[in-house]
Amino acid sequence: MFENDYIMRQIKELTAVIAKILFGAKSESMSLMLQQRERQKVEFLVDRMKNGEIQDAVDEINSLADTNTKENLLIGLEFYSQLSDMDDDFFAEKGYNLAKARESFEKFVEKFGLQQMTDLYFGADDDK
Repeated sequence: MFENDYIMRQIKELTAVIAKILFGAKSESMSLMLQQRERQKVEFLVDRMKNGEIQDAVDEINSLADTNTKENLLIGLEFYSQLSDMDDDFFAEKGYNLAKARESFEKFVEKFGLQQMTDLYFGADDDK
């Protein structure tokens, strides 16, 4: 459990650092970097995820990525940061798993040309 908590903290810190570098943002919290409308979008998608509609939320994130704006990138990073906070019991209950999360995140960041972020978020893929 300690190892998972440590990894999740590292992901959040990494996300904040990336946002600072890419967008010149000065906030430590990803959600504080978002405007009210984008924060509401993240909250809506996270609520869907928590209600078991993970795939629908992921599909919507991928649709947002089609427009390829920095705001949509931040929305997606915040969503995936919160998704990665969920424990194994949550994933099992909702019929989802970390492998699916990794695959969907990989597709998301690929649309922004940031494929290397997948290994930073989820570690190296042993299947490659």
